[in-house]
Amino acid sequence: MAKAPSTPGNRTPPLQAGVASCRNYDCAPHGLLVHPTDVFSIAATPCMRWVLTGGADGRIRKWDFFASMNGKLPLTSAQRQGHVDSVIKSGVLLSQWVNETKEFTETKPAPFKPKTSPVYSLALHSEAVWALAGLETGAIHLYTVRHEEGRCHHVLKHHTSTVSVLQLANDEQHAWSGGWDKLVCQWDLNTGQMVRSFAEHGSQISSLASRPDQGSAAGATASGDANLMLSTSMDGQCLIWDQRQATAARKLALADKCPPWCLSACWSTDGQRVYAGRRNGTVDEWDFADGRLMRQLRLPQNSGPVSCVAPMPNNRHLLCASTDNIRLWDLSAPVDARGVPFQIVAGHHGGIISQLFMDPSCRYMISTSGNRGWDGASNRACLFYEIKPVH
Repeated sequence: MAKAPSTPGNRTPPLQAGVASCRNYDCAPHGLLVHPTDVFSIAATPCMRWVLTGGADGRIRKWDFFASMNGKLPLTSAQRQGHVDSVIKSGVLLSQWVNETKEFTETKPAPFKPKTSPVYSLALHSEAVWALAGLETGAIHLYTVRHEEGRCHHVLKHHTSTVSVLQLANDEQHAWSGGWDKLVCQWDLNTGQMVRSFAEHGSQISSLASRPDQGSAAGATASGDANLMLSTSMDGQCLIWDQRQATAARKLALADKCPPWCLSACWSTDGQRVYAGRRNGTVDEWDFADGRLMRQLRLPQNSGPVSCVAPMPNNRHLLCASTDNIRLWDLSAPVDARGVPFQIVAGHHGGIISQLFMDPSCRYMISTSGNRGWDGASNRACLFYEIKPVH
């Protein structure tokens, strides 16, 4: 039976034994969070007790993760159709609320006209006290989650278009946001004011990732370098920012014959490599020290665009999500080897992946399917997995 780890305060739960030194992983899907629409965003507490999802219907849903993993609510026969045999558990929905934006007409000062906005991005406090949600208007709403659930207490305003990415800093006193207005912004959550903005991207921001601490076993799943941030945009740009500078510290140029498109990029666990998924079914591997393109990981031709990438704690494997499947790539496999350098992670098939979420202990993973307002078909699946190290 799955148990919630004890995490007093803001302490990050430790990695499960063996995941940082294992030779492989077994990622098995067990359940499905049933959604009526595309799932654009996901956030969870470090202990994985509560999970928030947001989608195209403009509703933020709160789930009990461990009640779901323990099979408190089984899937019906109809809901299990199209999924692998191990997916038999249904998500336990605790509550939901609407992601509303307020509009006022110009002729009358008072009339209230609520408008539902798709939930393009989410970020959740470590103790689930509050959450941030990005709207299509460019506003960022701060909701309380534990008390007065779903009540908007403050609106962060600076973006002029859809807020596509949200990420909390490690101290949870600041947050980063990226939008379709090509801006990356840093916010002070104590004052609700923007601290600084970065405007060197030429297209809509698609992902943000802070650099992991050098030598940290938890790597990208835990604490990171608060000063360095990796951002990507839809035109394929990958920029690395130092918050102490006004301009980008480094630009990772597109490889030859690479199409201008990037939905996701991530750091390696040790912070020495950068991986960026591309439209042509490849993943670029960059060396952070000198900004040099090391190699390209090429998926099968019919796999579709790589919409999401995520590192594993052993610094040897990389999750690559494309339209057909999620692949666990062995980065240490010889380039000229005849064998296949990856294995298929069962569960997902036939839809663009919007996000791969992994808890800090690397025990569980959640995959969501949705196009986040861009191109691609979705199967509306939100699957949760259990990760076990293989020695």
